[in-house]
Amino acid sequence: MADQPDKSATVQPVTVEASSLRDQVATIKRALIGSPVRKWLVWTSVGIMAVIVATSIGQVLLNRWNQPFYDALARRDMAAFLHQLMIFAVIAGTLLLLNIAQTWLNQMIRLKLREALTLDLIDQWMRPARAFRLANAGAIGVNPDQRMQQDAAHLSDLSTDLGVGLLQSF
Repeated sequence: MADQPDKSATVQPVTVEASSLRDQVATIKRALIGSPVRKWLVWTSVGIMAVIVATSIGQVLLNRWNQPFYDALARRDMAAFLHQLMIFAVIAGTLLLLNIAQTWLNQMIRLKLREALTLDLIDQWMRPARAFRLANAGAIGVNPDQRMQQDAAHLSDLSTDLGVGLLQSF
């Protein structure tokens, strides 16, 4: 018996069913379609995509700027050096503005997601007999408004960070 492997101890790989993923995507789609801040979120998402693409282009321009700048230094050409400094100021200033715009859009997406989620949670919370059930639920029913605020903030922050991070990585 010691020579034979124990077949009951083999680890089965965990597979995610495609239907459950489709169900989750469909749930998210229904929630966004029914959301009062849907249009705002769509336009803000388009804006942050444009800012991320523009930032990537700015980074490429900054990398291309390096060679003419160091060539001007090697030639000791003061006019070309000053010209390259002006180009750097424009590129750096534009990248700074894009960074500020991306941070602002990121925070606004978080805020609007939190608003939509809080409105939905309040709608769920205000259903008939919900307060009675929460009052009799024990410790979990204590201060549900604070739990909703914390959970909505946490979910919106994580969702925004994940979405923007994936977009930047792409």
